[in-house]
Amino acid sequence: MTQRTKQILILALLVFVMATSAACDAKGEASQINDAAVIAAEDTAFVPEFSEARMLDTIKLLSSKDNARITGFDGESIAADYLTEQFTSMGLDVSEQTFPVKAYVCTNLELKVTTDADRIVGEAKALSYSAATPAGGITADVVPLGMGAEGDYVGKDVKGKVVLMQRGGEFFFIKTARAAQKGASAVLFYDPNSEGAISATLTELSKIPAVSITRADGQALEESVLSGTAVTVSLNMEVTHEDSTSKNIIAVYKSTDNPEGKRVIVGAHYDGVDTPAANDNASGAAVILEMAKALSDQKIALPYDVAFVSFGAEEIGLIGSEQYVYNLSREEKDSVIAMLNFDMVGVGDAFDIGSADGFTAPELIKTTRETLKDMGYTPTTSVTDRSDHAPFAQAGIDAIYVQVGPFHDYHTDLDTIDVIQPEMLTKVCELGTKLIIDKIPEALLANQ
Repeated sequence: MTQRTKQILILALLVFVMATSAACDAKGEASQINDAAVIAAEDTAFVPEFSEARMLDTIKLLSSKDNARITGFDGESIAADYLTEQFTSMGLDVSEQTFPVKAYVCTNLELKVTTDADRIVGEAKALSYSAATPAGGITADVVPLGMGAEGDYVGKDVKGKVVLMQRGGEFFFIKTARAAQKGASAVLFYDPNSEGAISATLTELSKIPAVSITRADGQALEESVLSGTAVTVSLNMEVTHEDSTSKNIIAVYKSTDNPEGKRVIVGAHYDGVDTPAANDNASGAAVILEMAKALSDQKIALPYDVAFVSFGAEEIGLIGSEQYVYNLSREEKDSVIAMLNFDMVGVGDAFDIGSADGFTAPELIKTTRETLKDMGYTPTTSVTDRSDHAPFAQAGIDAIYVQVGPFHDYHTDLDTIDVIQPEMLTKVCELGTKLIIDKIPEALLANQ
């Protein structure tokens, strides 16, 4: 019998005794009162009180600028201070974990694309950790390479050229490094599934410049070259990269009955790329704040602690979550029952859940899938190691991610608060609290 079930039965029994003595003159009425009292007692165990307005306010604050929360700069630091303040106001045990990062920003970008017929000048963005151009810039012909895989170079002369690639298949830094190895002078990326120029990261400083352009411009360039039209790019880019810091915000909801120190971790990264970054991932940051407030306001009794962790520096390579896991002792790792990671949960009507490798956390995935089905959703299941659950899985901890979609405009300037669907934020909070309160002990606690 779970702790929650015990609470409900005790409350129901007390209300039954009170209702019977108060309604002894009318047996029929007493029966109705008792039934209603039992229902009320069940409801008092946990009545979700999620505020869509409060979550939207958080997202609005976190995504108020075009470059809202770039790792290592003021925007990320301001967001961290806000999250610390909010968790502290709930009475949680809050700490900060600070670690070094390389802060990067493009300070100047000039891109001109010229064809025999006309001049195409559109939106362009430097990928984070892209190299600057040499003094005076680069001027070179364009060579389309499809996805930019190894096989796409066969029969292509790219030495000294600017190569054009679509997003997808491999990481940006792998494609950029391959292009540099083949002798290309720069890389242009475009996303075939998103309209705007994307913001993305190479995780470390590249050897050649890497820039994204819009889908319309990318497709136009590709078509021009393939039709035999000469296309030339002139690129000039200046960048700043410097030593800085980021931090994780750790807010612990303490159990009053947890002698073995068991813990569930609920996480979401709060940093962003050079965009407003409303859905990716101010939405996740807002959702775990709301879950924490719901638990703390109602003082829900749990057989384990819950650590709500807002991770910094996710976008430059999962640095925050890696630091968190690295600093856990062996005993602390063993005490973690499960890790739930919420990343991009404010746009779409379909849930996607999964693990870092397709093999770990099968019981947790199964439980989450069943919970969503009870809520009226049929989730998809996929595999990715590109979010903050991955370092936990690599450390042997049952960890999954939860995502809502479809949403193709992440890492673009279209990722604004206007696209957020408040009702979906509430559904994600409902899923998270159901897992925390009811489902995780059933799935995993007995195996600890």
